[in-house]
Order: sequence, then C-alpha cells, then structure tokens
Amino acid sequence: MEAEGPELDVAMLRAFYQVARLGSFSRAADMLHRSQPAVSRQVQALEAAMNLSLLATRRPQVTLNDAGRVLYAYAERILRLCGDAVQAMDELRTLEHGRVVLAASTTPGGYLLPAMLARFARLHPGIEVGLAVAPSADVARRVGTGEADLGVLSAGVAGADFFLQPFVRDDLILVAAPGHPLAGRRAEPSDLATQTLLLREEGSGSREAVETYLAQHGLAFARRLSVGCSEGIKRAVAADLGLAFLSRAVVDQEARRGDLAVVAGWQVDRTLHLAVPREARISPAVTALRAFLQQTAASLSDASSV
Repeated sequence: MEAEGPELDVAMLRAFYQVARLGSFSRAADMLHRSQPAVSRQVQALEAAMNLSLLATRRPQVTLNDAGRVLYAYAERILRLCGDAVQAMDELRTLEHGRVVLAASTTPGGYLLPAMLARFARLHPGIEVGLAVAPSADVARRVGTGEADLGVLSAGVAGADFFLQPFVRDDLILVAAPGHPLAGRRAEPSDLATQTLLLREEGSGSREAVETYLAQHGLAFARRLSVGCSEGIKRAVAADLGLAFLSRAVVDQEARRGDLAVVAGWQVDRTLHLAVPREARISPAVTALRAFLQQTAASLSDASSV
C-alpha cells in the first residue's frame, strides 16, 4: 500500500499564492481580508504540510526558493481552475450569465456570424459574446493559446492545442462587373488567361483556398492583384478592375441587385470549421454557443439542399 502524500488545502494555497505574487504578507492580508498573523500561519502550515520551506526571504520583501517557485506555478493553475469551476456552476444555474470570446477569420466574422450572434443574444441576453475578427492564422493562435474560447476558420489551419469540426459551407464563386464580357456566361480557361484576378492578402484563408483551386485546375490569369479585404475586392470588381473569387455570403446582396455578376463554371468548394481548444474551460456559456452555432449551420445546410 502506497503512503499517502500531503494534502493541499486551498485556503493555505491561496494565502501562499497571494504572498508570493504581492511579495508581502501585509499586502496579501489586505487582499484576502485577513489579519497578517493569520496569513503567516497559513503559509507556515502549508510549509509544514509539504515538509519543505517555500520562501527564501520573508522580510522586507518576500522571495521564493526553488520549491516555492514550483509550487507557485501549480498554485496559479489550481486557483484559476477553482475560479473557473465556480463561474461554470454560476453559469449553469440559468445560463443568465457568462462571457464567450469567439475569434473568426474575416469572411465568417464579417458576413456569416453577426446574424447568428444576434439570434443567440436574443435567446441568451445575459451571455456576452466578444467577436474578434482576424486572419485565419491569428484565429488559430488565439484558440490555441486560450485567448479565444472558440474559433471559426478555413480548413487546413490546424493546431496541436485545438481540434476542428466542420461548421458551414462557404463556397467561393467567380464574379465580375455587370458589364464585363464574361458576366453571366460560362468562361473557358482561355478566357480567364487574359483576365486580372483580385486576391486577398497573403495569409488569408480565402486566398489559400483560391490558389489551391487554381493549381488543381491548371488555371492561369494574366495578372494578379492583392487587395486587403473582401469589401475592397467587391468595389474593385464592380469598378471592372478584375475578376475575383468571393464567398457567396459576401456577394449575395450585390448579385441580387445586379451590382456584380457571376461567371459560371468556376467555384471553390470550401467548408469553414469550428476550432475548439482541446483543454477548453468547461463553460456552459461556451457549450451553449457552440451547440447553437452547429445547429444554425445545420439548418442552413438543410435549407440550401432543398
């Protein structure tokens, strides 16, 4: 039978953490609303339980020894988890409170998600959702580091700290100015070879998808120009500066009004993905948003297949 090790007392651990973080017993006592002798006794009790000294100096400035630095790193994580657990239980009572940070690449962040989040807000008015719009690579970084609870990004961007789930179709269609010779008709590769192609900036998931598609189909354009955002590309296409592959969600209104025209025969089939951290905080608010987004995306897919 294995010998039992020392047990960690959360109150002792919190006292030690605040003393180490603030470098002072008196400041820690103020923070914890305890007397200084009481905080000192808790730290001493923790040292006795660990059978190790944790502090290198106690006056005038508290500093940690090697054991103290190791325990401090664990204390930070343990106390954060304790806070997360309390917050999760609070959120679970009625889902009336909570905060979710959602990161999304520019197309879903600017065109697909706002309407979805507006519906979610009506269902759960107490849950605050922060939407951060950034290039796909930055979305992946934020989800991987925990800066964002969820992410929506293009396929092909993966990371060790999160997994991807198919979210919604986001086909990119070829569009032109209404008066362009290819507007509303099917284009042959030879037709495209004389045209200018407008692309998103380097690092964009949309650009990566388009370039992969061009390589797979052996398509070449006479010129390529980079434009930093989908709105800029739409304006440039409408001004007859060139052709562009843009999301249906991006050009839907312009195509309906006749401000842009579809060039038939060429379409980049793309699926956006939901990025979920592998070690995400178990939060009812995050779970609720994730389920809502998946259900909404499923209903959109069903409607488009009718």
